[in-house]
Amino acid sequence: MTVTDPVDRHLAELERRLSGPSRTRRSMLREARDGLVDAVAAHRRCGLDAHEAAAKAVRDFGSVREIAPLYQDELVARQGRWAALLLLVVFPGLTLGWGMLWRLGVRWESEPASDLVVALARLQDTASAVVAVVALVLLAVTFRRAAPARQVAVLVSLTGVVGAVVCGGTGLVMNLANGSAGRELVEANPYAVPAFGCSALLCALVLRSAVRTLLVAGSPVPTAPER
Repeated sequence: MTVTDPVDRHLAELERRLSGPSRTRRSMLREARDGLVDAVAAHRRCGLDAHEAAAKAVRDFGSVREIAPLYQDELVARQGRWAALLLLVVFPGLTLGWGMLWRLGVRWESEPASDLVVALARLQDTASAVVAVVALVLLAVTFRRAAPARQVAVLVSLTGVVGAVVCGGTGLVMNLANGSAGRELVEANPYAVPAFGCSALLCALVLRSAVRTLLVAGSPVPTAPER
């Protein structure tokens, strides 16, 4: 197909109107192109020449003004879905991972944990469980066509931000509250440093995903002038 082909022009204009993760956007546009190519082939079999077949396929597909908002909503829904899935994996994973480390003997040995540390640990576990439950519900909602994609994506983002801040913050405060015991834990347990690093990395990943999801959810509804 040439640059002036109606299908190429239509898809290029549609792509300019969409905002979201590039990989997902390319996948959606590839699906759209496959559908248009099939439609062009069907019109060619009916006797139309190449340009007429492409023009008719584009008209049947719908104008950019009509279809861009639908594609953008789907793009937002997919972004929210991936963000919710990330929460559903990360927070139970953190709880499970640290639980395994405690069972392996990674703990503050010099003195028993203070009441504050115990309370913060319970808060962290509770927050992780709540985030996982909310993420599971929101993940299921993203598969409903009638669900408001932008509102769901915003809720996923806020859930991720709250979860990362609460879990990361409580972990930091627990170590500060233990004073020198935190240093002793790192010195006595070789698994402690990578565990802390992995936890920090996962919280940062959640925050990054939340920001990206908010940006996609807040993108303007795409429009294009009718030709």
